[in-house]
Amino acid sequence: MGAYSTTSQPGSSAAAEDAVSATSEQLVSNKSARSLSTIVSRTLAWLFFIGGVVGAVLGIAGLHVEITVAGLILACTAGLILLKLRAGRRGGTETE
Repeated sequence: MGAYSTTSQPGSSAAAEDAVSATSEQLVSNKSARSLSTIVSRTLAWLFFIGGVVGAVLGIAGLHVEITVAGLILACTAGLILLKLRAGRRGGTETE
């Protein structure tokens, strides 16, 4: 409650507005680059995930333990990366 009961200083509000406007301009300029990198990373993660699942299924069908394990490791790792990207999207300022 102490932070809300104090009076604001005139110089600090102008500095805060300048900082917010500079930050918003920077976000707008970096949004396209960030969007492209996000799209590429999500696409690659999905490809690795699908490749891992397909590899695991083919390993099970062919009764090859090594191929099955490698496919499952690849799919699990890509799935964790996809979850991290999803959590980062929710926590960030980007909206779809």
